[in-house]
Amino acid sequence: MKKTLLQTLFLLTLTALSATAQFCFSPRQPQADQVVSFTYSPQTTPLATDSTLEGRYVRYGAPGMMRISQPTSVTLVRQGKDYVGQVYLPKKDVAGTVLYFRNSTLPKRTDLNKGQFYIIPVSDANGRIVPHATGGQASVFTRTHLPAEAGLKPDQNWVITLLEHELAQNPDLQPQYWYDLLAAKIKQRKPGYGPQVKAAIESYLASRPEPSPTELADAARLYESMGDFAKVNALRERRKSVEPAGALVQKDRAMAIRTEPNWTKKKEAYAAFRKEFPTAAYLPALTIMMTDDYYKQNDIAGLMAFVGQQPDSFVDALMLNTIAFKMADEKRSVPEAEQLTKRALAVLKNQAKPTDVSGDWPTEKQNRHRQLMNTYARTLEQQGKYAEAYTAYQDVLTPDTVNENDPRTIERYFQCALRTNHGNDALPVVEEAVQIDKATKSLKATLQDWYAKQPGNTTAKADAYLADLEADVKADKRDEMQQKLINEPAPAFSLTDLKGRTISTAAMKGKVIVLDFWATWCGPCIASFPAMQQAQTRFKNDPNVRFLFVNTREGGPVQRVYSFMDKHPYDFVVPLDGQQKVANAYKVQGIPTKVVIGPNGRVRYRSIGYNGNPEATVDELALVVEMLKDGK
Repeated sequence: MKKTLLQTLFLLTLTALSATAQFCFSPRQPQADQVVSFTYSPQTTPLATDSTLEGRYVRYGAPGMMRISQPTSVTLVRQGKDYVGQVYLPKKDVAGTVLYFRNSTLPKRTDLNKGQFYIIPVSDANGRIVPHATGGQASVFTRTHLPAEAGLKPDQNWVITLLEHELAQNPDLQPQYWYDLLAAKIKQRKPGYGPQVKAAIESYLASRPEPSPTELADAARLYESMGDFAKVNALRERRKSVEPAGALVQKDRAMAIRTEPNWTKKKEAYAAFRKEFPTAAYLPALTIMMTDDYYKQNDIAGLMAFVGQQPDSFVDALMLNTIAFKMADEKRSVPEAEQLTKRALAVLKNQAKPTDVSGDWPTEKQNRHRQLMNTYARTLEQQGKYAEAYTAYQDVLTPDTVNENDPRTIERYFQCALRTNHGNDALPVVEEAVQIDKATKSLKATLQDWYAKQPGNTTAKADAYLADLEADVKADKRDEMQQKLINEPAPAFSLTDLKGRTISTAAMKGKVIVLDFWATWCGPCIASFPAMQQAQTRFKNDPNVRFLFVNTREGGPVQRVYSFMDKHPYDFVVPLDGQQKVANAYKVQGIPTKVVIGPNGRVRYRSIGYNGNPEATVDELALVVEMLKDGK
């Protein structure tokens, strides 16, 4: 009798919380399918001095129905010092509404009713508060975004109080609230909570004749949060025995397929999984993985058969595009690559917006279509179907989209255009590519050669034509490089090279000198040598430019340097800086370091490292040399 009275008094207290001087509503015992009017008086709240107020609310019900709980704004109308508003209580699934108030222009300024929000509980026709009216409030704290939005860290003591009173009033609701109650006690972390919670878990599971997979999963989550992984694993196994075809078994089987190293066994395991679980959520991703594995195993016939058996929903168009492009680029199974690209295009055509695409899908879809058409054109080109390839490339390239394409694509497009007598038609795209620095050297050479052969043209006219196209981008590069140039004294030095010759700055006075500091153990140094050979070759007939490859920081016998140069076909002059005196004098902090000295004997350029792009390295060094020759 005493317990019942206390519970009744608690519920009356909950109702009274919503009838304070700050907040009251009408009708006093609202029912489902009613509009509730409320009055909010902020005079004694944190919003007492604010004038632009709004309410934010969620409706709540049983834990499983909290999908209805998206935070929503409610308009407040000012009446004197108070604000009034209305909320609707739907016919079903709602046990109440939780509100808080905030400054609409400064949303971090809030009134959260001391962390308990404002409550409008639903009553039945007899005036009794409906089930979940109390426990549902706890669900707002544990299962919705409202506390985070309001900047509130839920009070676990209050959450536990709400849940315990809900279960005292409605003990039949324990299956819906037991997990939330124990999870709150774990977060509460009162002394001795661990053994108590574990005992409560076992007691609850023992009370269930046949615990459901969800209950077993919830119990495992509770044990995991307490670090008892032995119990977690035991419950996982128990769950698999209860649900032998369930999600957990499917997940384990899917993982086993992913990690199976034997290709034959992997195919067998996949086939068995697909037969047993034809609607498994893991199946599309497994199928995409298998598609990639067929390619990696170089089983092209198997790949084609496998892809041909799949529904569109199990096909990743971008993966097929990657596979097909590699095959075409390597000129391997190119007809099959063409077929894969066609399938990818068909899949993309009817594809709905993927979950991993956050932006505008029509725009992204168009971008993917162009990627696929580029691959399709490549497959046709590699088979000598130049007319079809040229048409496909036109779907990829326009003068407006040149900047979005790889320079190699533009070069291939022009080659197909020339093979099909469409050079003049392709000219706007190619000229734009040259003008915005998206043209490869070979494309520019091809354009120059083609232009020179046109009626009335000469090699000189072609040279002038290309120079005119490149004028703006070259000017921009020179302006950009001008900002990078330095102006420091160039210390004099005299070193002996591998051939016993004396190499000195005094003997090279008035010349542009390119110094490349390197060592045989330096991987990036060696990787940059092909580019440096190209740069040196560009100026091999210019007596006013010298390249010196200064070996420094070698840290070993000098014979190692001789052996390296003997094994490689570089015609470099290699001065030996065994004591690192020159490297230190030129502020070399790491190798490779490139230093360029101008004709006036001043250091004008210094670059550390190698970016892996030989063409960019050659172009930048050549630009520096040309600028210094011009007196810049």
